[in-house]
Amino acid sequence: MATKTDFSLEEWRTLREAPHLVVVASAAAGGSGLFGTLKEAIAPAGAMVEAIKGDNALLRNICDKEEMQAAVEAIKAGAKATDFSEVQAHFHQQAVSQSRAALGIVKAKGTAEDAQAYAEFLMNLANRVANAAKEGGFLGFGGERVSEGERVLLGELAEALGVPAEQTFTA
Repeated sequence: MATKTDFSLEEWRTLREAPHLVVVASAAAGGSGLFGTLKEAIAPAGAMVEAIKGDNALLRNICDKEEMQAAVEAIKAGAKATDFSEVQAHFHQQAVSQSRAALGIVKAKGTAEDAQAYAEFLMNLANRVANAAKEGGFLGFGGERVSEGERVLLGELAEALGVPAEQTFTA
């Protein structure tokens, strides 16, 4: 089972930042409004707590408080766009490409179990955020659970991570 010490500094940054990029991209993909955005902001917490308490050392390392803070700071520093559609596109592209790269790193240096756990962790984060709030409704009425933008992102992440598309979201 791989741990932080098995990776170079640059590889570790990729592994550590990919989950946060997935969360930000998933939240930005739908228009949830204020309350929906709050729901989406807390949605990944459960997956991270599960990872911290889980058996996989790699996921425990990634979800360490200091590692998560460092990842958030790096992502904030890299966000330069000012137009919301540019922000959406930037994080969408970054989430997919970083997830693909991170999984490649885990496959090269970790075990098959590490790679599977990492891919499932990223998809779990994306699903939790996408399903946290309805998009397009008014005060919680109407709308759809997973928006078109979220479905597109989930599909691209599933392809990048080798996860069957039919398991990526629930409507």
